[in-house]
Amino acid sequence: MTQTSNKLIYRIEKIHGLNGMWYDKNGQYDPVINEICPNALAKDIPMDHDEIHRKDNKVWQSAGKSIDNMNKWFSREDAINLLKNDFKLYEMKVKEFIELEMEILFTRQGILERKEIPIDEVWNN
Repeated sequence: MTQTSNKLIYRIEKIHGLNGMWYDKNGQYDPVINEICPNALAKDIPMDHDEIHRKDNKVWQSAGKSIDNMNKWFSREDAINLLKNDFKLYEMKVKEFIELEMEILFTRQGILERKEIPIDEVWNN
């Protein structure tokens, strides 16, 4: 069910182009995470095509529910490798989202605020 209250979410995405780790900005499957982070727990998360990502004729992208969520799926080494490949971690305030068991879906149009979170704030070991 689509929710319309404000929520903070966390996403690792390309600095330019807004590509994610499994899909590009156009929704084409491109699992670059397998090359960039071959040892990441997150690379084994099933990210198969799902119609919910096109619900209501919108493009819904995946994000984490919390900073702890990101720290669980990615190590400091993964974060450094992602950073070297032009990915960054962002905290976003969104006004439209779908909360699933393992992730939150959001639309780019629903982003109210977006700020980068330095990796040392999350992966400090």
